[in-house]
Amino acid sequence: MNEIPLEKIVQLVVSAVVDELTKRGVKVSESAISGSISQNIVQSGQLTGFKTKSEKIDLSNFRSPVLTENHIKRLHQLTAEIIIPRKTVITPKAREAIKRQNISIRFEN
Repeated sequence: MNEIPLEKIVQLVVSAVVDELTKRGVKVSESAISGSISQNIVQSGQLTGFKTKSEKIDLSNFRSPVLTENHIKRLHQLTAEIIIPRKTVITPKAREAIKRQNISIRFEN
């Protein structure tokens, strides 16, 4: 049985993905090909990477913390998770925005 080094497998996969993205009209920068792929794939000026960011929302100014739609609108586009204090009240509009953007909620201890 032949062994293929992991580096070679990664190189083949990256090459195939870059070829497919190019066929679909996505521009891939040189630095993406040589290293940090998900952050450099650009289509129409927008990032198309995976959502990986986790953001803690500071609600310390509130006596009773309230999460609003505005808080959600200000999040980075790659935010996948928000961290908020326990017992935070989430407004209906904020809940809709969270669901629409597929963001998970983690409560602080």
